[in-house]
Amino acid sequence: MRVVAGVIALAFAASISGPSKAVADNDEAGIRIMTQNLYEGTSFSELLLATTPPAFLAAVTTTRQNILATKPAVRAAAIAREIARERPDLVALQEAAILRTALVPVTNPAKPVTTVEFDQLELLLAELKRLGHPYQTISILPNLDAQAPSSTGASVRITVRTVIIARSNTDDVQLSNVQAQEYLDFASLPTPVGVSIPNQRGWTSVDVKVNGRGARFITTHLDQSVPLGALQISELLQSAVNSTALPVVLVGDFNVAANVPTDPSFANYQALLNGGFVDAWVEKRSPGPGLTCCQTPSVSVPTPNFTLRVDLVLLRGGIDIRDIHLVGNTPADFVDGVWPSDHAGIVASLRIPKGSHHTQ
Repeated sequence: MRVVAGVIALAFAASISGPSKAVADNDEAGIRIMTQNLYEGTSFSELLLATTPPAFLAAVTTTRQNILATKPAVRAAAIAREIARERPDLVALQEAAILRTALVPVTNPAKPVTTVEFDQLELLLAELKRLGHPYQTISILPNLDAQAPSSTGASVRITVRTVIIARSNTDDVQLSNVQAQEYLDFASLPTPVGVSIPNQRGWTSVDVKVNGRGARFITTHLDQSVPLGALQISELLQSAVNSTALPVVLVGDFNVAANVPTDPSFANYQALLNGGFVDAWVEKRSPGPGLTCCQTPSVSVPTPNFTLRVDLVLLRGGIDIRDIHLVGNTPADFVDGVWPSDHAGIVASLRIPKGSHHTQ
């Protein structure tokens, strides 16, 4: 397993804000968490269908246009409002994208584009600060980082990241031991211009201490391929989960149809449960089926279209579930012509068990 040298860990032994409104005032070990796929703004379908160099260049142009049409700033602001309302202590983000576009000289290898059109993480953090609910970045794990020329002559670069952020400014929760690793098993997508694009995935984690009780908070975004997802789950359990004696909160976009036992990906869901986890949604049996995926790629169709439960909160080690619910999944969340994301988010109030002393 390769440790990611480029991971950005910005808060080692940090402190974050106090108990959330959903945790009882006398609950000395309560923590509130959230997981949200921000949605990078495209399914990349045009690129995957392109079979000739001219078609691929045109597809790059179309992909950029489609991404911008999803109104990333509007969507980031909507998710910021959800976070400000829910006040989670820790938030796991998947598909936190940066889009860069510029005219650059043709070189081999290509000169990286640095002109930013938008950065979803920066948009989100800026809006949270404006709302009076500042968050700090704990860890950034780079995933996909792809650049290609387009039919306009400009080169387009999209960078996708898995991120952990935390509420700022008070001392009730301490964080330490930020980690991140890329998976050795990942897809590499061929293109008709002779360059393959590595679709890198991985996990990132932080250890949490609440009044002396410890847990490990981990997030990941698994590949959509069932065989690759299975290999990545094996790596995840070995490297991130089984390397700690602490209780574990494992969240993210697992690309498993957890609500469809006949789907091939259900075996990967079962593999996670076989790793010692309980599914917080099933355990708590919250109202509704807990569907989190997926709106149309344009996120502009106002009718909700959530049919799968691919985003999960998984718990190991006796963590108690006080509450779990979805955000961003009702018609009221459709604002300014778009959904906040093609995924719903999950918010959970948890209690770390006694005896789980924090050690690094």
